Amino acid sequence: MHVPARWAKLGGLLLVFALLMPAVALRADAQDAEGKVLRIQRGTYPDTIDPQVGSALAEISIWTLNYEGLTRLDGNLQTVPAAAESWEFNEDATSITFRLREGLTYSDGSPLTADRFRYSVLRTCDPNVAGGYAYVLTDVVAGCAEFANLFDPEAATPVATDDTAAYEAARDAVGVRAPDERTLEIDFIAPAPYFPTVASLWVFFPAQQELIEAGGENWWADPANQIGNGPFQLTGLEDGQLATFEANENYWAGRPKVDGIEYVYIAESAAALEAYRAGDVDIIGVDPSQIATIEGDPELSDQLLRYAAANTWYLNFNLNEEPFQDVKVREAFAYAFDRETFCEVISFGSCVPTYSWVPSDVPGAIETNAFAFDPEAARAALAASSYGSAEALPEIRYFYGSGDPAAQARVEWIAQQYREVLGVELTLEPTEPTTLSGLRRDPETYPQFTIYNWYQDYPDPQNWLSVYWTCSSSFAERVGYCNPEFDELTEQGDRTIDPEARIPFYEQAGQLLLEDLPGPPLFNEANIFLVSPDVTGYTPTSIDGGWPGERASALTVDVNRT
Repeated sequence: MHVPARWAKLGGLLLVFALLMPAVALRADAQDAEGKVLRIQRGTYPDTIDPQVGSALAEISIWTLNYEGLTRLDGNLQTVPAAAESWEFNEDATSITFRLREGLTYSDGSPLTADRFRYSVLRTCDPNVAGGYAYVLTDVVAGCAEFANLFDPEAATPVATDDTAAYEAARDAVGVRAPDERTLEIDFIAPAPYFPTVASLWVFFPAQQELIEAGGENWWADPANQIGNGPFQLTGLEDGQLATFEANENYWAGRPKVDGIEYVYIAESAAALEAYRAGDVDIIGVDPSQIATIEGDPELSDQLLRYAAANTWYLNFNLNEEPFQDVKVREAFAYAFDRETFCEVISFGSCVPTYSWVPSDVPGAIETNAFAFDPEAARAALAASSYGSAEALPEIRYFYGSGDPAAQARVEWIAQQYREVLGVELTLEPTEPTTLSGLRRDPETYPQFTIYNWYQDYPDPQNWLSVYWTCSSSFAERVGYCNPEFDELTEQGDRTIDPEARIPFYEQAGQLLLEDLPGPPLFNEANIFLVSPDVTGYTPTSIDGGWPGERASALTVDVNRT
C-alpha cells in the first residue's frame, strides 16, 4: 500500500526514475514503430518466474501471458477449454482424462504433447523443486504428496536425497499418465469435482524439460528458456525495470490483437502516475491515496477504473511466536482494528470491510459481523489473555513493505490504533518487498506480525478454505495453524460431488475459522487502475492482479494511440 507524495518532493529516488524515463520512452517508441505495444506499469519485480516454483502476483502476471494450462477462466470466471479441448471424470470423480487439441504447439512451432503437461505435474510434486503451489496438487493427485515429501527427515522411513532408485519409484507412482500425445490421465486421492479449474493454474504450465535442465538453477532468468504456449512469448527481461512480450503467432486460438506487451516496473505510486500522465505507460495500478486527485481531474476521472477483487486482507499472525499463540490476544487485535475508518478514510474508499474470510460473491461465504471494531471488547480480551495487560506482552514487530515513502502514513495509523486502544507499542519493521516475500516463504523466518492477503486462484470455496487453512497447507504450516475439525469439514466439502451439497460443509468450516481466529479478516480490496482511452477490448475480472483483463483478455485487448 502507498500514500500520496508529490513528484517534486520525492528527491533522489524519483530523479533516478526521471533519468530512466527517456530510455523507457525511446524503447516504447521504437517498438510502436514496428507494431502496437501495450505498456503496463507493474510495481514489484518478481524474484522468480519459474512456473512450478513461484506463487506471487508479480510472477503470475508473466506466466499467464507466456503459458497456458489445460483449461482457462473466461470473462465470467467460468472454466473453459484451453490446451485441452475436453475432459471427462470417471464415475466417482476420482480420475479425470483430458484430451488435448490436435496440432497443439509451443510459440516456436514445436509440438506440445500430453507428456509436457505430465512433466509439469511431476515437477510440481518433485521434492527437489519445492514449488510454491505444490499444495494444489499434493492435496489431490495420487502419489504427489508422497513424492513431494520423499526426503522429509521426519518421515517414518527417511529416504536419502541421493537414493536415485527411491526417487524414480516415487516419481513413477504419481498418478499422472500420458498414454498418447493427446491424452493426459490423472488419478486423485479422493473425488475432486473442482479439478478442471485447478488445471488452469501455473502448476500445469508446460515449461520445457530440456531448457530447464540445460539452464540450471536459474534457468528461468533467460527469456530464451521460456518457450511457452500462451498468447504471448516472453522476449526480454531487465532486472527491476522491464519485461517484454511478443504476440505468439502459433497460439491455437489465433494471434492477439496487440503485437506486444511491456511490463514497466515502477514501484513508487507518484512516479507511476507521472509516467501515465506523460503517456509512457497505458495502464497503471492506482494507489488509493491518489483517487481524490484523479477524481478531481476532468480528464483522468474518466479513465479511472474500479471493480471488486477476489481477495481478503487479514491480520497475519505468526502463531509460532508469542504472544499470538493466545487466541485472546488475537481477539484483542481483531476488535481493536477499525475497519470502517481504515477503508473509508485511510484507504480513501478503496476497500470494503469484511468479517468473513470467504468473500461475499464466492459460494461458502458466511454473513457475520464478528469482531467488529469494539475498543472495550478489545481491552477485555487482552485482560482475559494469559498476559493480562499490554505491559506484560513481549515485543511485537510489525513488518511491512518499504519502497514508497507514503506507505508510512498507513503503517503509523495502524500503530496508533493499537497504541490508543490496547496500549500496545508496535516495533515497525520496514522491509524491501521482495525480501519480505522471501521471509514469508520459510517458517523459520516468517514475520511475527504483518498484514497480508489471499487472492483467489479459482472461484471455489475449496480454494479459500482447504487450500489455505488446513493443517497440511504450506500457508497454515508457516504460521502454525492446525485444527483437525476444520480439516474434516473441508475434506467433506472437497469430496462431495453435488455442488449444492458441498456448501454447508464450507460454511461450517468458515465459522470455525472465526472462532480460532488464526488470521482475522479485515477487508476486501478493490482493483483500481487508470486505463488510457486508447486501450480497448478488455474484460475485467475479480482475479486480475496486474491489469484489467489480465486473466481473460490477452487475445482481445487492443491499443490504438491517437
